Amino acid sequence: MFNAAFNFVQFWDGHAADLADQEKGPPTNPVEMGSHSWDDIVARFEMDEEFKKEFLKEYPQVTKETLTHAIGEYEKTLITPNSDFDRYLKGDKTALTEQQVCGYELFKQHKCDTCHTGVAMGGQSYEYMGLYGDYFKDRGTPLTDADEGSFAQTKDPFDMHRFKVPTLRNIALTAPYFHDASAKELKDAVSAMLKYQSNVQQPAQKDVEDITSFLESLTGEFKGEKLK
Repeated sequence: MFNAAFNFVQFWDGHAADLADQEKGPPTNPVEMGSHSWDDIVARFEMDEEFKKEFLKEYPQVTKETLTHAIGEYEKTLITPNSDFDRYLKGDKTALTEQQVCGYELFKQHKCDTCHTGVAMGGQSYEYMGLYGDYFKDRGTPLTDADEGSFAQTKDPFDMHRFKVPTLRNIALTAPYFHDASAKELKDAVSAMLKYQSNVQQPAQKDVEDITSFLESLTGEFKGEKLK
């Protein structure tokens, strides 16, 4: 959930409009938190007198809507600033290695920053997967509902295979990559993006390594400590 507050919608297909909306699913998802219903969840909180006393100082009552709103507000605090790249942009030219600077220049040269933009370097738009090649055919596995992208929400054919652009902050720590988890390592994701989104059909190994090194500079801090 780090930096999710900067996303214009939540999830790859955008099926949650904001953080509060996103919070409605996990508590009753059997794979995640496994509660039977929101009525049960609300009842449990109602029984906790100390929690209820504090909660009612901020909200008129304990409901699904107020609980998810409160969690969403908390998640807005999960921001990870002060990455090496942040310090570089603020003027500390020693914050990046020579390889990372080369990777940054390649990142811009291949127009990766067209989509990976904004504070979170992503999360601001839906984009089509496979501008310069049939990603799904080349993947070699059957299509799934998850491959529909935002089409699953809009039912507009234009939105088929369009996904929310992910944030690149902390990207070195969040393997596997893509909506289908098909890229197991960051360098694999970089190679695929160069091929399918930037029309570099045979990316040079050094370019992939340089861009990967640059992306590693995007790991930020939480509560003053570098994420690991």
